[in-house]
Amino acid sequence: MLRADPSTRRTTRTNRDTWLDHVIIAIAFAVLLSGFRSVISGNDWWITTILVAMLTGLTCAVLRAVSVRWVAPIAIVVELLALAWVFVPDTLIVIVPTLDTFQGLGSLASAAKTIIVGEQAPVVAAEPVVLVMASSFGLLVVVADSLLARRRAAATVGALLLAVFVTPALISGDTPSVWLFATVAALWLVILRSRTALGGSLAQRGRGPALVLGSAALAAAVAFPILSPDVSAVATSWGKPPPAVFGRGINPMLELGQNLRRNGTATALTYTTGLSEAPYLKVATLRDFTGRTWKPGSTKRFDAAEGEFAVKDGIKTEKALTTIAIRQLRTTMLPVPYPLYEVAGLEGTWSRERFGLTMGSTDSDTRGQTYSVTSLDIQPTAQQMRAIRTDIGLQLQEEVKLPDKIPAAIEETAREVTADATNQYDKVIALQNFLRNGAFTYSETAPVADGYDGNGVEVIAEFLQRRAGYCVHFSSAMAVMARTLDIPSRIAVGYAPGTVTGVRDDRNVYEVTSDDLHAWTEIYFTGVGWVRFEPTPGVGSTPGFVEPGVPSSDVSSEDAPPVDRPSVRGENDAVAAAPTTSEASRTAPRTALTTLAGLIVLMSAPALIRGARRRWRLARAEVDPLWRELEDTAIDLGVRFSVADTPRGFSRRLHDRSGVDHEALDRLLDRIERARFARSSGVDGDGAGDLRIVIASLRAGASARQRWRATLLPRSLAGRRSHAAPAPLATDVVGRTG
Repeated sequence: MLRADPSTRRTTRTNRDTWLDHVIIAIAFAVLLSGFRSVISGNDWWITTILVAMLTGLTCAVLRAVSVRWVAPIAIVVELLALAWVFVPDTLIVIVPTLDTFQGLGSLASAAKTIIVGEQAPVVAAEPVVLVMASSFGLLVVVADSLLARRRAAATVGALLLAVFVTPALISGDTPSVWLFATVAALWLVILRSRTALGGSLAQRGRGPALVLGSAALAAAVAFPILSPDVSAVATSWGKPPPAVFGRGINPMLELGQNLRRNGTATALTYTTGLSEAPYLKVATLRDFTGRTWKPGSTKRFDAAEGEFAVKDGIKTEKALTTIAIRQLRTTMLPVPYPLYEVAGLEGTWSRERFGLTMGSTDSDTRGQTYSVTSLDIQPTAQQMRAIRTDIGLQLQEEVKLPDKIPAAIEETAREVTADATNQYDKVIALQNFLRNGAFTYSETAPVADGYDGNGVEVIAEFLQRRAGYCVHFSSAMAVMARTLDIPSRIAVGYAPGTVTGVRDDRNVYEVTSDDLHAWTEIYFTGVGWVRFEPTPGVGSTPGFVEPGVPSSDVSSEDAPPVDRPSVRGENDAVAAAPTTSEASRTAPRTALTTLAGLIVLMSAPALIRGARRRWRLARAEVDPLWRELEDTAIDLGVRFSVADTPRGFSRRLHDRSGVDHEALDRLLDRIERARFARSSGVDGDGAGDLRIVIASLRAGASARQRWRATLLPRSLAGRRSHAAPAPLATDVVGRTG
């Protein structure tokens, strides 16, 4: 009976265990990735990340299989190409990255930083966030592969898995899942056993204590989350409460979107009112538009009159009382109906701003306040509004000011929408109806997911094309489009009317929550003042003006929706049934195609390269290249090879294999020895034909597994260095000659 070489058996076991370790690491990362669902919402990002990590891992596996050096750099390049194809495919020249590729990936990474810092977990799976997740896990796979290439890798691999496990808990503040940890820890114990087994006899003696210690650590770790308090969020601002949306030094337009996307809902205030319609409660007025964002304005000497001073004779007005009780709102800016007339019942020092008719304080806040606000209900008719012609003088120059450069699509859209209107009022109504009753949908997540969140001119142009956004986008778009038509406009920020929760003293009690945070557009009409318009679909109500011959009780506005919001969730639920253009990144289909293409390339590239090299050598028909091809073929099939081998010694080793054509092999040996050692290098016969015969006989004598391995993952591509047989063969015997 022929005995297999012990060193061969050790090599076989090492290769098998190393492959097993890679598979276990892949499973562990897939399990750990599920823990990030507390950080990122949806499923698309999970699929994308898994596929990118799998492609990177398979790249490492293929390179290791063919014994290529520099595995990590090559795998990182493959990952970069995959990410570029998934996230910025338009920047590639076929598959070659360009400068735009790196700039595009850099821009997405920068946007991811903004989302990570500004949003509360779980965040929407926007493309920038998915890019960060996919690239991070791809790099983790490369790191794990590099660690597994070292014999004593169990401890460092365990530390790596632990770091990945605790990351989502530190971000979101949620207690880690016991079963998630138990699963990953059990997988690590398998790696520990495998690595201990590879360590030799001394490690064999220490395997038992190591497994006992690892099992005890696993049991203690499983019990820890049950017995310990919840984990606090410490890693990033994802786990921290978002900043106050209203306060001194805070631009409410910049904070509004973040606060609307908060997970929790808090009751800000309740109120009763004598107004005919539930009022919007104004906190800040934004007039100054930089082209990048709106900023709060301040009182100036020549500001247009507001409130009772702006109303001319013949316009009907009434005063009404609104009583407001603050619940869970802390701000130095007081929510009040517009236009404010007077306020009573406040504690502390408060002042009224003539611009915008808002209230603020430098040393007090709204906590525990209950106050009454008298406001004006200005009731012009539609006929009166159509007769108004507003002249832009010194008083309104700031309200029509625009940046020097804005996308042409904004003004073109405004003029197209208002083409049939002959007066300022009908133009404003046309703009409002275009945004509110057209093809636009409400979505707090689409702008973030598609990378156009904000309120600058470029964002507005993108919003008009995508037609999905929330109140910041709708109010900004209407205000800027109005200014392109020389119509004075500004933005008000505060709270939409809220919902009815009860009745007190024959009046409805309204509850306003953090979900009712809102921004709307105000337009100036000479003789009436600043008038609220509502461009956001499904939120609040549009202004109602009496048309000639129609009783005032029957009129709300052109196609106006109901006054009150349909639910306590306000903007979030008001359009819950409406589809959005993009709730989150849709990268999984493209990633699946990229991964499939990458797998095809990975699996076919070694065979194609090896086949091209063989054809080139056969075409040359020179003795030395033919012999090198014979050596490479033998290496691919698992025959032991050493760089110190002579042609005769290597030939003798091939002779020991069953099925080899000895005559053709001897003719090849004769040719190479004559070419290398004889004075005359001339050789006779068909060397290429003999090589084909020997190769065919070698493959016929190999197992099906060896043939597949030689075709798909040829070891000879790693270069010409010593190769040990990866599997015990009957012909590889101890003590054989040669």
